[in-house]
Amino acid sequence: QKFLDQNAFLVYYTKGYDGPGRPSIEEGDTNSLQTLQYGSRNDAWAGMDDLFVELEFGQGAKADEGTLSSKEELVALFDKVLMTLDSYLRLVPVADVEEASRQLGR
Repeated sequence: QKFLDQNAFLVYYTKGYDGPGRPSIEEGDTNSLQTLQYGSRNDAWAGMDDLFVELEFGQGAKADEGTLSSKEELVALFDKVLMTLDSYLRLVPVADVEEASRQLGR
Protein backbone atom coordinates (compact mmCIF):
# COMPACT_ATOMS: atom_id res chain seq x y z
CA GLN A 1 0.00 0.00 0.00
CA LYS A 2 2.88 2.35 0.77
CA PHE A 3 4.17 1.96 -2.80
CA LEU A 4 0.74 2.79 -4.20
CA ASP A 5 0.46 5.87 -2.01
CA GLN A 6 3.90 7.19 -2.89
CA ASN A 7 3.55 6.47 -6.59
CA ALA A 8 -0.10 7.33 -7.16
CA PHE A 9 0.68 9.37 -10.28
CA LEU A 10 2.48 6.45 -11.92
CA VAL A 11 -0.09 3.86 -10.83
CA TYR A 12 -2.95 6.03 -12.10
CA TYR A 13 -1.53 6.57 -15.57
CA THR A 14 -0.31 3.00 -16.04
CA LYS A 15 -3.55 1.60 -14.58
CA GLY A 16 -1.45 -0.60 -12.30
CA TYR A 17 0.50 -2.21 -15.18
CA ASP A 18 3.62 -3.85 -13.75
CA GLY A 19 5.04 -5.57 -16.82
CA PRO A 20 4.02 -8.26 -19.31
CA GLY A 21 2.50 -11.34 -17.75
CA ARG A 22 2.28 -9.76 -14.30
CA PRO A 23 -0.98 -8.95 -12.53
CA SER A 24 -1.99 -5.35 -11.94
CA ILE A 25 -0.54 -4.02 -8.70
CA GLU A 26 -4.00 -2.68 -7.84
CA GLU A 27 -5.79 -6.02 -8.07
CA GLY A 28 -6.99 -7.47 -4.80
CA ASP A 29 -6.08 -4.37 -2.86
CA THR A 30 -9.46 -2.69 -2.91
CA ASN A 31 -11.08 -1.80 0.37
CA SER A 32 -14.61 -0.75 -0.49
CA LEU A 33 -15.58 -0.17 3.16
CA GLN A 34 -12.70 2.25 3.59
CA THR A 35 -13.66 4.00 0.35
CA LEU A 36 -17.24 4.39 1.59
CA GLN A 37 -16.02 5.63 4.98
CA TYR A 38 -13.74 8.23 3.40
CA GLY A 39 -16.51 9.38 1.06
CA SER A 40 -19.03 9.68 3.89
CA ARG A 41 -16.53 11.50 6.07
CA ASN A 42 -15.77 13.96 3.29
CA ASP A 43 -19.49 14.55 2.66
CA ALA A 44 -19.99 15.23 6.37
CA TRP A 45 -17.09 17.72 6.46
CA ALA A 46 -18.39 19.46 3.34
CA GLY A 47 -21.88 19.74 4.85
CA MET A 48 -20.51 21.14 8.09
CA ASP A 49 -18.36 23.60 6.18
CA ASP A 50 -21.41 24.77 4.19
CA LEU A 51 -23.34 25.26 7.42
CA PHE A 52 -20.53 27.19 9.13
CA VAL A 53 -20.03 29.41 6.08
CA GLU A 54 -23.74 30.20 6.00
CA LEU A 55 -23.81 30.96 9.73
CA GLU A 56 -20.73 33.16 9.44
CA PHE A 57 -22.28 34.97 6.49
CA GLY A 58 -25.42 35.54 8.54
CA GLN A 59 -23.37 37.06 11.36
CA GLY A 60 -21.80 39.56 8.96
CA ALA A 61 -25.09 40.41 7.27
CA LYS A 62 -27.05 41.37 10.40
CA ALA A 63 -27.43 44.98 9.30
CA ASP A 64 -28.97 44.09 5.94
CA GLU A 65 -32.11 41.99 6.42
CA GLY A 66 -32.34 41.27 2.70
CA THR A 67 -29.16 39.17 2.71
CA LEU A 68 -29.90 37.02 5.76
CA SER A 69 -30.39 33.30 5.27
CA SER A 70 -33.92 32.09 5.65
CA LYS A 71 -34.89 29.70 8.40
CA GLU A 72 -35.61 27.05 5.74
CA GLU A 73 -32.11 27.37 4.29
CA LEU A 74 -30.49 26.87 7.69
CA VAL A 75 -32.77 23.95 8.56
CA ALA A 76 -31.90 22.33 5.21
CA LEU A 77 -28.19 22.69 5.97
CA PHE A 78 -28.63 21.24 9.47
CA ASP A 79 -30.57 18.33 7.99
CA LYS A 80 -27.81 17.73 5.44
CA VAL A 81 -25.15 17.68 8.17
CA LEU A 82 -27.17 15.27 10.34
CA MET A 83 -27.88 12.98 7.39
CA THR A 84 -24.23 12.82 6.31
CA LEU A 85 -23.00 12.27 9.87
CA ASP A 86 -25.55 9.48 10.33
CA SER A 87 -24.43 7.78 7.11
CA TYR A 88 -20.78 8.07 8.21
CA LEU A 89 -21.45 6.68 11.69
CA ARG A 90 -23.38 3.73 10.23
CA LEU A 91 -20.12 2.63 8.58
CA VAL A 92 -18.04 2.86 11.77
CA PRO A 93 -17.61 -0.36 13.76
CA VAL A 94 -20.12 -0.48 16.62
CA ALA A 95 -17.36 -1.06 19.17
CA ASP A 96 -15.69 2.22 18.12
CA VAL A 97 -18.93 4.17 18.49
CA GLU A 98 -19.56 2.63 21.90
CA GLU A 99 -16.02 3.45 23.02
CA ALA A 100 -16.36 7.05 21.85
CA SER A 101 -19.70 7.37 23.66
CA ARG A 102 -18.14 5.93 26.81
CA GLN A 103 -15.30 8.44 26.65
CA LEU A 104 -17.82 11.25 26.29
CA GLY A 105 -19.62 9.97 29.38
CA ARG A 106 -22.84 8.97 27.64
